[in-house]
Amino acid sequence: MKPASAGQSVSVVIPVINAEKYLPDLLKAIFSQKPTAPDEVILVDSMSTDRTRAIGCSLPNVRVIPIERFSHGGARNLGVREARGQIVVLMTQDALPRDASWLARLLEPFSDPDVAATYSRQEPQADANPMESYFLRTNFPPELAVRRAKTGGAPLNLRTSFFSNVSAALRRDLLLKFPFDETLIMSEDQQVSRDLIRAGYAVVYQPSSVVLHSHNYTLPIVFRRYFDSVYSLTKIFPKHDIGVSASMGMAYLWREFRYMVKHHPATLPYYFLYTAMKAAGTVAAHFADTLPRSVVRRLSLHRYHWQEDL
Repeated sequence: MKPASAGQSVSVVIPVINAEKYLPDLLKAIFSQKPTAPDEVILVDSMSTDRTRAIGCSLPNVRVIPIERFSHGGARNLGVREARGQIVVLMTQDALPRDASWLARLLEPFSDPDVAATYSRQEPQADANPMESYFLRTNFPPELAVRRAKTGGAPLNLRTSFFSNVSAALRRDLLLKFPFDETLIMSEDQQVSRDLIRAGYAVVYQPSSVVLHSHNYTLPIVFRRYFDSVYSLTKIFPKHDIGVSASMGMAYLWREFRYMVKHHPATLPYYFLYTAMKAAGTVAAHFADTLPRSVVRRLSLHRYHWQEDL
């Protein structure tokens, strides 16, 4: 199998912090890709205090770039600027390619010059809780690839421009032209997808490219992640108001609830608490701009963001 990007160089950019436990397996999997491994890996390191930097510096074709003031968009923009490849593959430190064809499959759609970005399917780790597993299987189904492109004059929304840079490939020249918004707390991947689709390019979901990736968040972290994520979505998509969140949430929760009752009835008490934290974080996000800054900092998972805005 010859990658569709044959002749184009590939850089992998990974924002990292204290990634010592992930890097040995992750870098081995990346450089074991067939038929061709990427040309380089760039670790954008947020001043790790473990062996992250030492591991990266010990390997050929790996560069470690320090960043003192992290933001999701800023770290990725820095990696893109440093990259030498024509295609930039973005990953998170805890995403692991499932097999040696992950990269080649991810790059296949670039045979179409209108494709600006692709992203992988995410499969849950063996220890993932039922809610996380259901979320991933719903949003990253194993069926046919999905091509997202602008049609008509309707404004883009989360559904029509959904994208994930947990494992994604993008054309570097377009990322330099349409960079990540460094003022966002998170959901910077949705912003870049929106901008690329708005500019007339296509974003492709490539389910044959698979990474293992999941989280078992505590209840307080669930609240804070939804607070940050939904707040970011309101900035990316101006029409994403509390009514939109409620409509999307209720449709999803009804399907999820039926799944939980059928497959995981013993976990229902915890599921109700988990769902309450998601709902509370979502509602709070829609009122964040009216809350005192000191309160918002306590609600957010990324408190540095609010400190910088003071």
